[in-house]
Amino acid sequence: MARQLGPRTVQCYHCRHQFEVGGMAQSTSCPGCNKPLIVHDIVIDRLRAGLIELRTCGRIDVKKRGRLMVARLVEAHGGIHCEGIIDAKKIVSGSPVSLGPKCRVRGELLAPALIIQLGARVLSGNVSVPDDFSTDLLAPMSRSKKNTSPWRKNPAHTSRPRTTQ
Repeated sequence: MARQLGPRTVQCYHCRHQFEVGGMAQSTSCPGCNKPLIVHDIVIDRLRAGLIELRTCGRIDVKKRGRLMVARLVEAHGGIHCEGIIDAKKIVSGSPVSLGPKCRVRGELLAPALIIQLGARVLSGNVSVPDDFSTDLLAPMSRSKKNTSPWRKNPAHTSRPRTTQ
């Protein structure tokens, strides 16, 4: 994967603001929302697990021995090429997704185009390739601010009686 030397246009995966970065840039902050962004390509050539989200403005390339295990979201605006295993709740790409001959994918897949080679397997989840792919479909997953944990600090859930003075 050769890097471009000239500036390139990227899109923020937080606020969807488009702007230009240098061709050699690894990371930057969005001028629209001031949040940090990863803009380089990510190569997975071994097990990478325990992540909640993996997002980049570049590409994600999962090699033959690569295993990407993500709890929530894999997002790559430059596209995804997989020859190994991707396991995530939601997989979103802003460019075409290519699945190699021994690839295994588990999760909801959303992309503007999908290239599946003979032997690739989509194990579970929906695959969506809409006709009119827009940035609205790339909207971030909604996060609830409400704490629904059973271990939250709530006086009604304590085991000893509350005393008032």
